[in-house]
Amino acid sequence: MFFSVIVPVYKVEEYLPACIESVLNQTFSDFELILVDDGSPDRCPAICDSYKEKDSRIKVVHKPNGGLASARRAGIQVAKGNYVYNLDSDDLIENDTLECAHRIISETDCEIVSFAYRWVKNGKTVSVTNDGLEEGLYTEKDIETHIYPRFLMDKNMNHISYYLSGKALKRELVTPHQLAVSESISLGEDLCCVAACYLHTQSVYISKKEAYLYTVRENSMSKGFNTKQIYLIEDIINEICKNDLSKVVDIEAQLCRYSCFMCFTVLAAAAEGNHFESIKAIRENIKNTMHGEKIPRAVFEKVSFKSRIAIWLMQKNCYTAAFYFLNLCKNIKRVMRRG
Repeated sequence: MFFSVIVPVYKVEEYLPACIESVLNQTFSDFELILVDDGSPDRCPAICDSYKEKDSRIKVVHKPNGGLASARRAGIQVAKGNYVYNLDSDDLIENDTLECAHRIISETDCEIVSFAYRWVKNGKTVSVTNDGLEEGLYTEKDIETHIYPRFLMDKNMNHISYYLSGKALKRELVTPHQLAVSESISLGEDLCCVAACYLHTQSVYISKKEAYLYTVRENSMSKGFNTKQIYLIEDIINEICKNDLSKVVDIEAQLCRYSCFMCFTVLAAAAEGNHFESIKAIRENIKNTMHGEKIPRAVFEKVSFKSRIAIWLMQKNCYTAAFYFLNLCKNIKRVMRRG
């Protein structure tokens, strides 16, 4: 069997059938589809079982709720394919995704294929993201030269795709790293696994094909805002630092930039949602974590005017001013759209 497609399932009954159909309709048929019911309280368990009865390629794992890392761990433990492809249960893949991945792997023998992301809202493409590198095969020297400089984040806020979904990874490569990710990681589980894989891989193929269709929805888990995310970001960094990072020559600078950028996104989300009451908690949480030491040492170059000003204020410990500046930018943008 060539591919194991792993789909963690939790509270997505509205989206799950379309997700499953996007896999079953693949033009490449040598795969198994592993649906991991992570203790979903809705109709998702029944939907999974119903599809299993219809197609012998489907496996269903029912387990108590444990979070995304736990669900992916359960999926990979029963996977039999040569390569693993992760798909979130509210997203879709193009019907030739596995065929394209198989062709690339057959031609290059690469261990990782990373596809571009198409962000879709209400049936319309709102943006496209990729690794920001030229399409093609990257072997050991190429990885060192082109991928490791943006392993977490370069001076221009460029970075590899942090997502585990949208990638075909050799099962022998990804399995130990997926199993090693702490189940307590509730934010950035993808990056923790992807980072370890990139540190140990011999070859990566970067594809510009927009094979992964990410569903943008307001109630997505990743869209929530909580000041405790500051601590969760620290957990991500600690998890990544369990690896031997010596291959990334400027890793400390990248860790500082990643810390600063991620805290900036939390502050920006607070400003976007008018969470004025959160300013003190954000400031205190940063002060009480490694971020308080890393943010002032983060160096950026070609970033937007808004980001440059907000980060400069953060580095001066002026979080209230940074919040109001970002909130003002949001309101100005809204007025200009109306005009």
